[in-house]
Amino acid sequence: MRTLLILALAIWPAFASADTVPPVLPALFEVIGVGSDDQLNIRTSPDAGSDIIGALAFDRTAVEVILFSTTGRWALVNHEERSGWVAARFLQRSAPVDGPMGFAARNLTCYGTEPFWSVQITDTQITLSTPEAEGVHPVTAIYRNSEHLLPGSNTAFFDWSVDGVPVRSHILPGICHDGMSDRTFGLHYIDNALGHRGCCSLY
Repeated sequence: MRTLLILALAIWPAFASADTVPPVLPALFEVIGVGSDDQLNIRTSPDAGSDIIGALAFDRTAVEVILFSTTGRWALVNHEERSGWVAARFLQRSAPVDGPMGFAARNLTCYGTEPFWSVQITDTQITLSTPEAEGVHPVTAIYRNSEHLLPGSNTAFFDWSVDGVPVRSHILPGICHDGMSDRTFGLHYIDNALGHRGCCSLY
């Protein structure tokens, strides 16, 4: 156990040294240390020699980091319809904000296909959008850090209803792909009544 702990700390990015524990991922970061006339390149792989597929502005905030490379030097982020890697030394964890169900984000959006649907979640309500309609539904209960959940992770489930039908929705950590793009997400959405299965983003 001691060896594993030492290894985990050794590969964690140097910029996290100010934190007492590594942040739960996914989490929001902001770009730092980049000149105002420059930008932070997004690359196809965690390698400075790999192709550039996009860039983040020098003052970009709300950068959702999905995971870090094994060395801790690169962070996986989404750009347009694909994922790419940025140098982690130019990222700083954003200040904590109040967010839905305790997630460290102002917004939590989940969506999926077959058919297309999305939910935008707050602590008090969710907005469900489908090709047929959009409706706002109150959240009646939220559960976190119980025996059913993973302590210290972005995990929660909540109760609500649609046209009188009770729904329990789960937000679970883990790599997720939406089936429509080459983006990678760090959260899953599953519910027990509507049959929706999809991925979630912190913004």
